[in-house]
Amino acid sequence: MNSIVKLDTRGRLVIPNEFREILNLKEGDEVLISLDSKTDTLVISPTYGEPKNLVKIEIEFSDAPGCLAKIAERIAKMKIDLVMTESKSSQRGKKARWDIIADISKCKNNQNEIKQLLLQTGFIDSMSITKIARGSVHR
Repeated sequence: MNSIVKLDTRGRLVIPNEFREILNLKEGDEVLISLDSKTDTLVISPTYGEPKNLVKIEIEFSDAPGCLAKIAERIAKMKIDLVMTESKSSQRGKKARWDIIADISKCKNNQNEIKQLLLQTGFIDSMSITKIARGSVHR
């Protein structure tokens, strides 16, 4: 489903009614807007919950079979709810990247502990976790 909409003079856009109905979005609901500067695209996602618990997790890992699954299994065990993810190979068979927007409200660990537990998988080369705050731009 696609639609072309026009920005108003203040840079605002209206999400078409059909989209809002399908996503059950109502006035006052908050959405997450993500920019992919590599592809010049915006992604608008419903947050469905408290945005204060949203984080961006960026993981660089070995692109060997099963690595992503092992990392995902550890994330699931910590009760981290994946809101939006994108994974891709940056060097086929060697390196890959996984970008995640996640809700950590059900996780018993803080951001530092989450990072340490994920690094313990042995598959991750580097990673970062950044809190997403309302109205702030996070890179």
